[in-house]
Amino acid sequence: MEEVFDVKEVAEYLHCSQSTIRKLLKNNQIPSFRVAYRVFFKKSLIDLWINNQCFRNCEVIKNE
Repeated sequence: MEEVFDVKEVAEYLHCSQSTIRKLLKNNQIPSFRVAYRVFFKKSLIDLWINNQCFRNCEVIKNE
């Protein structure tokens, strides 16, 4: 079964605050899904998202 995080767990995994996660959610900047009123994050999608963020940052540095 795939590992799934809630807001608190994904904040711990990413070493940031829960409010940062909520801001990312509000702006649709982090992959998530809802079950009723609760928000969850698939670890595999979070890992891909992290890699994509790193790739984008590297591209910006190369183009400067």
